[in-house]
Amino acid sequence: MENQTFNLTTLICDSLNNIFLKIFSSIDNTIYSTLDDVLFIRSDIMQDSNFKQLFGTDISNGLLLIANSLILGILLFYVFRFCLSHLTYSKIDSPYQFIFKCIIFIACMNSSLWICEKIIDLISLLSDSICQLGTFITGHTINFSNLINQMNSALYPSLEAFDIFSFDGILKIISSIGILYILLIWGVRYIFCKVLILLSPFAFLSLINNHFDGFFKGWLKQFLTLLFMQLEVSLILVLGLTLEFHTGNTLSKLIYVAIIVTIAKCNYHIKAMLSHMYQSSQNKLKDFI
Repeated sequence: MENQTFNLTTLICDSLNNIFLKIFSSIDNTIYSTLDDVLFIRSDIMQDSNFKQLFGTDISNGLLLIANSLILGILLFYVFRFCLSHLTYSKIDSPYQFIFKCIIFIACMNSSLWICEKIIDLISLLSDSICQLGTFITGHTINFSNLINQMNSALYPSLEAFDIFSFDGILKIISSIGILYILLIWGVRYIFCKVLILLSPFAFLSLINNHFDGFFKGWLKQFLTLLFMQLEVSLILVLGLTLEFHTGNTLSKLIYVAIIVTIAKCNYHIKAMLSHMYQSSQNKLKDFI
C-alpha cells in the first residue's frame, strides 16, 4: 500500500512537472519576442492606413471633422459667457485673448497627429540611446528576449530537472506568471496609446476654453506616462544585463524575479514621479540648515 501511494505521488509530481515544463518552453519560444514588440512604442503605430482614416487625413473626414465641428460650439459658448459676464461681472478672456488662443490651438489640433509622432520619436530616441549605451557597455543587444534568455541560461540551465515543489520551481512559476502579466499590461498600454493619439485633437481643442483645459492636462499626463514607461524599461534591461547571475545562487534568482516584478509595476513608478510634475516645491533653504 505504501509503495502504491508513493508511486502515485511520484506520478502526480512528474505529471505536474511535465505540464509546467511544456508551459515554460512555450513561453520561451513565443512570448519573449512578442514582448519586444510591445515594450517599445515607435511612431510606426500611426502608419496604419485604417488608423489614419479613423483619425482623419484632413479636416473633412475622420475624428478631425468632429473636432473641427466642435469649434462652432465653443465659439457660441464663449459668446454666451461673454454676454453673461457683463451682467454678473465675472472674469473672462477678452475677445483678443480668445481669438489668439483659437488660432494657436486650432492649428495644434489639426497638427496633433504630427505632434504626437514627434513626441513618440523623441522618447524612442532617448530609449534607443539608453539601449545603445548598454550595448556598448555589456556587448549584448539590449532587449527583453536577450535578458530573459541570458538569465534562464545562467539560473536554470536545465529545465528537465525542474521541480514545481522546490524553491527554485516556485520562483520560476512566479517569474513566468510575471512575464504573462507584463505581456497583458503592456499590450493594453499599446492599445491605450493609440486611443490617446486619436483623442489628441480634442485635447488640444480643450485648451481654447479654461473650463475644459483639465482634459488636456489629464490627456498629456496619461500620454507621457505611457511613453516614459519604456525609458524605465530601457534602464532596467541595461541594469539586468550588467548584473552577474550565478547558477544555484538564491540571491541571483531573487533578483531575477525582482526585475520581472519591477518591469510589471513600472507604470506605478512613472505615475508616482509624474504626480509631482505640476507641484512647485515649498521647501526653503533654511529648512535644510
